[in-house]
Amino acid sequence: MARGSEAAQGAATSAQGLSNTAEGNAQGLYSTLAPTLMQQATHPQGMTPTAIAGMTTAATQTGGGTQSGAVGQGALRAARTRNIGAGDAATAQSARTAGEQVSKGVLGTQLANEQLKQQQQQGALKGMEGLYSTNLGAGVNALGQVASNVQADVAAQNASWDWAKDVMDPLMQDAATVYAAKLSKK
Repeated sequence: MARGSEAAQGAATSAQGLSNTAEGNAQGLYSTLAPTLMQQATHPQGMTPTAIAGMTTAATQTGGGTQSGAVGQGALRAARTRNIGAGDAATAQSARTAGEQVSKGVLGTQLANEQLKQQQQQGALKGMEGLYSTNLGAGVNALGQVASNVQADVAAQNASWDWAKDVMDPLMQDAATVYAAKLSKK
């Protein structure tokens, strides 16, 4: 009976075990990371509501401080010049400037939050892609080793019959020569 290569059989068994381990690891990682990454890809968190509120408050307070300073300076100027209407134009301009600062600050916070969400979403999608390709590749590579190990085992089994070829091939050639000689005599 033909015998195979124990090393090739052992290597095939080992490669199958590595493939099974990689597949188990992939399933474990996938079941944990995939839902998190999918959640992040579909609904990125961005900034926390507390952070957004703090940034909005800071922008509003900056604008409010600018406006109240302008009103105070306008009142001071009116008192010094004894002209009640002297600071109206400056106060109005300061109020407009304060309003612009507030709107730019709040808008800047919202834009920064949206940019963060996009970065989180892209990061999650790249993470999913990497998770898929790494784990799939490891399993496929390990299984690819099985095929070459099985081929090595088959070659070893075939080689174990080489002694029979060495004995039988000359006998078969001699038998063919004898048979051909008999046919030519008839």
